[in-house]
Amino acid sequence: MFKTVEIKKGKDTIQASLDDGVLSAPNKLGKDISEIEVEGKTYKVLDSTIDERDDLIYLTLELPKGSSGAKSNDESSEG
Repeated sequence: MFKTVEIKKGKDTIQASLDDGVLSAPNKLGKDISEIEVEGKTYKVLDSTIDERDDLIYLTLELPKGSSGAKSNDESSEG
């Protein structure tokens, strides 16, 4: 599920998109990123790809098991 998030690099805050553990952001983060802070939590970066055409960077994050990287607004229909 797609979610808009804020990431921090130094003192800068950057808007990014998170979808199933893949973070896409403007290519302002540089190369060789090992960790990234998303919404106040630090995640390990497993892989990164730069799309030079759109000047975006895609980061695959190591998320805790059971987490998709985006919170659902759906409520349970149990009852």
